[in-house]
Amino acid sequence: MTRSAVALAAAALLPSCAMEAPFGDGGEGNLTVSTEIKGEVIKNTRAISSEEMTKLRENCIIWISNSKGLIKRYKGVDNIPENIKMKVGHYTADAWSGDSVSASYDKKFYRAVQEFDVQQGQNSLTVLCKIANVVVSIDPASLDVNLSDMKVTFSTSVASLEFTEDNIASAKGYFMMPSADETTVSYKIEGTASDGSAYLKEGKIENVQRAHEYCMKITADETPVTEGGALIRITIADIPIIEDDIEIFPSPNARGVGYNIEEQVVSVDRSFSDTRVYIRGYFGLSSVIMNFSDNFAGMTSGQNILTNSVITDLASKGIRVERQESSDAANVDGGQVKVDEVYVTFSKEFLDALPASSEEYVISFESTDVRNQVGTGSLRIANSEDAVEHMAPVGVAPAPNPQTDPMAVLATSATLTGYVYSADAANFGIRYREEGALTWSEAYPSSAQGAAARRAARRNAATRGETASFQVQLKNLKPGTTYEYKSFCHGYDSADIQKFTTEGVFVIDNASFENWSTYSASTLLGTKTVILPGAGGDKVASFWGSGNEGGATANKVLTDKSTDMVHSGQYSARLASASALGIIAAGNIFAGYYVETDGTNGVLKLGREYNGSHPTKVRVYANYRPGGSVTIKGGNESLVDIVKGGTDQGQIYIALTDEPIDIRTNPDNQKLFSTEDSHVLAYGQVTWSEAFGPDGSLQMLEIPFEYFERAKTTPATHLVIVACASKFGDFFAGSASSVLYLDDFELVYE
Repeated sequence: MTRSAVALAAAALLPSCAMEAPFGDGGEGNLTVSTEIKGEVIKNTRAISSEEMTKLRENCIIWISNSKGLIKRYKGVDNIPENIKMKVGHYTADAWSGDSVSASYDKKFYRAVQEFDVQQGQNSLTVLCKIANVVVSIDPASLDVNLSDMKVTFSTSVASLEFTEDNIASAKGYFMMPSADETTVSYKIEGTASDGSAYLKEGKIENVQRAHEYCMKITADETPVTEGGALIRITIADIPIIEDDIEIFPSPNARGVGYNIEEQVVSVDRSFSDTRVYIRGYFGLSSVIMNFSDNFAGMTSGQNILTNSVITDLASKGIRVERQESSDAANVDGGQVKVDEVYVTFSKEFLDALPASSEEYVISFESTDVRNQVGTGSLRIANSEDAVEHMAPVGVAPAPNPQTDPMAVLATSATLTGYVYSADAANFGIRYREEGALTWSEAYPSSAQGAAARRAARRNAATRGETASFQVQLKNLKPGTTYEYKSFCHGYDSADIQKFTTEGVFVIDNASFENWSTYSASTLLGTKTVILPGAGGDKVASFWGSGNEGGATANKVLTDKSTDMVHSGQYSARLASASALGIIAAGNIFAGYYVETDGTNGVLKLGREYNGSHPTKVRVYANYRPGGSVTIKGGNESLVDIVKGGTDQGQIYIALTDEPIDIRTNPDNQKLFSTEDSHVLAYGQVTWSEAFGPDGSLQMLEIPFEYFERAKTTPATHLVIVACASKFGDFFAGSASSVLYLDDFELVYE
């Protein structure tokens, strides 16, 4: 656990429909995944349109992990394999789709997290994605209240939505709660009463839950009114979202059993094995039409192979058709989904007897289910050298997806994957350039990677197994720039050009601390003016926050602008610890805002919305002078590594996270910053136990980020920076004379 020096008070699948074809498990477990999505039904009309569902299908992401981290990841329904080979063990499936935004009238987010076990043999998993938003709405009858120009604003700590007379009748608001600990949606009702006076009413909806709709109804209060104006009554209906199964099943398609049907089946000496094609259709198949290319002799195209007469005729020629019906694990209207499975086996004798052809033999399938969904697929057979499909010697993978592989393409570097298809490929690598540039640069794999790829290519030339791959790392790229890239090797230059765009840099707002303002806060001793390290006087909107609101209770200013030591501009930030009401309040500043004072303790929200980039370090100019005569609140001695009467310590720490981090210093419900938090993706810190920087001036300091394993699969959404003149201020320990000066924070990308 990292001790955050921020004691500031002084006194938030779509179905893969994986096929359960009986592929051998080889001693491991086979997993098939079926993912459903549930969405709300409004007035008996499904809220998810077919267009939206198609988008959700294409963008759905499913991760499978175990105690060691991410094992499998997929994006898009069609990219999840029919059968996933996995070792026996305990796993977690995490699936999501949609738009995870703080607040929206139309963007919804669906999420599911489910633990499961894989055992030897066939295993199945159904993941149910439910809407993850808190939904708010207003009963249209509210417009009948005698309140003109009505406006209702719903808000969380980070976002708000306005309902006006124009949209109250139809709009719904979808909120993603900033954290699991935030369970309140505030509301504000504004308008003009019948006597022309302004009307304002504020309140909170407590203990909100995801997948619940909170419908506000505004009615006239029946209490007699003795003076002019209007009184209204507010009622909130908590409605668990009415859900209906919205299940998307894929069109029927043809797949190879034990081989990739996208590749040729090759035997130039015509010594084939039995070759099977597997077709699966949900709700039942109405027809499977099989067609043969012109080089087949004596074969009839256009027949429905599900009819008995055709099955008998094909069997006489060495083609066996087997059909069976089963039930899938997913329920529809209380019943099991009917599944048609068809196996078409082309016998060794049939394939070996095909005359040598300079063109490949093609057998195509057009399958139609009872929903009239049509799927296609083709089996391609080569039995001569002239018919064998000679692929390009090398190739490249598409650009990495920043949502599932966020560290592959950074601001100044990129890691790209290439493939070796031919064992004869030499001097292979990847060429790249800025989009539209005239010349290309070249990047090669390491000698070890290149040798391994060539060996794999030689093995795969015989087995036609998985393609050999290699990686190259591109360096010294420009941030926020689109690049083109392609594969090459000796004697070959690919025409297949792919693109990627480097991350943009993130510029820290008010990094030089030139902007300061004030705001009013309620404290135990009345309303106080609080100094804010940001313009506008809005603590929630300001990038920087401080513990000044807590210190204001005792009339202490812990953090303020200073001209004593400056690197650039007119001001720096001066963080000065102080003694208030007999305990230490730490001088501090942090990215985020001070939520409230809980007795003599602080409640904070750390982290500001971030562009997802991956800097190598944070640079800042600092001067620190630790105070002596440390005091420690009684009972906290064992919680700190400074001693009473000794020298204080200062600290700066930085982090990238995938959500804001809540901090509470009250011992009764304490929550401090920890690098073990699963939402922390990267971290760095510096701790001073002695003076830093020359007397009277600032010195440059660089704090490197350490990226954790989870950063490889999870994009960063928030930046955390915390600086404190007394590291153990959380425990009311430190020196009242410790001072830290800061100026010019900067993210460094290398």
